[in-house]
Amino acid sequence: MQNERKHLEELFRKYQMGLVTEEEKTLIARWLIQLDAIGQLTADQLAVRQALSQGDLKEHFFPIETAKPIRFPIWIRSVAASLLILSTITGIFYFNNKSHYWAPPTTLREMTTGTAEIKVITLGDGTKITLNRKSRLKYPVSFSGKTREVFLSGEAFFEVTHNPKSPFKVHTDKLDIQVLGTSFNIQASRLDKELSVSVASGKVGVTPTKAKITTYMLVTGDQLSYNRSTGKFSQSLVNVANIKAWQTGKFIFRNETLENIAHQLERYYKVTILFKNKSLLAKQISLKVKNQSIDTVMKALSISAEFRYRIEGNKVVIW
Repeated sequence: MQNERKHLEELFRKYQMGLVTEEEKTLIARWLIQLDAIGQLTADQLAVRQALSQGDLKEHFFPIETAKPIRFPIWIRSVAASLLILSTITGIFYFNNKSHYWAPPTTLREMTTGTAEIKVITLGDGTKITLNRKSRLKYPVSFSGKTREVFLSGEAFFEVTHNPKSPFKVHTDKLDIQVLGTSFNIQASRLDKELSVSVASGKVGVTPTKAKITTYMLVTGDQLSYNRSTGKFSQSLVNVANIKAWQTGKFIFRNETLENIAHQLERYYKVTILFKNKSLLAKQISLKVKNQSIDTVMKALSISAEFRYRIEGNKVVIW
């Protein structure tokens, strides 16, 4: 029974994302009826309910435009009520699960990158997205409706095709970004303490995912940063030419903490960086390097931040 319920929860997750087949939808209806009925009905009554799950209950998953109203006995109506309650609870369980964030009920594709690769994706509307290392993008096969929405974990540079009738939205775990047509960079790795949105052209609106009261409007050259630890925002001006420097192998750090820099170097060079002196984590550094070896980068950082280090294979130790 426990395995069945786990399978059922997984089917509901797929159903909420619009990924289940018609056969799986029918299975959900039939399965819920069986779970509700076991131990309470005779074999004949259970057979009737299973027949109902394929007929009337199937309409819950495959609604038709017109249907004649039918009155069922009380016990059948109670099953329908139980089904509604259980599906609602399952829906709440899914949307409250912190490891997921909201996604529209449509078919989504997923693109991921490893530690040594950058991928370019062109969406159905012509929007071009360059996905940085160790990042993930979820996007629909085709856009429909009033908005164009995608989901990002990691870093990406967006060149959005202008469409005033259909705003383009990017959802991250902490920020929602909306534009009509512009180019901008989002750095939203869950490993980094700071998220940032940098605008290369046009205008961008940024709204906290949970507190949607305030929207920050950014224009060309603006960068908005969000600190995960404090929940505070800060805004600054950046060189537009530097916003997508990472696409050509450049690292441009501007008053960035050594902890965040370490995360970026780990992703790029496939190394693990360990801090023996934890006070160095919060030290801020400004530095620009391009296509250098990890040893060269560490030498430059050690001079700027006044620390010592050693490289042991794929591990860098800092103290």
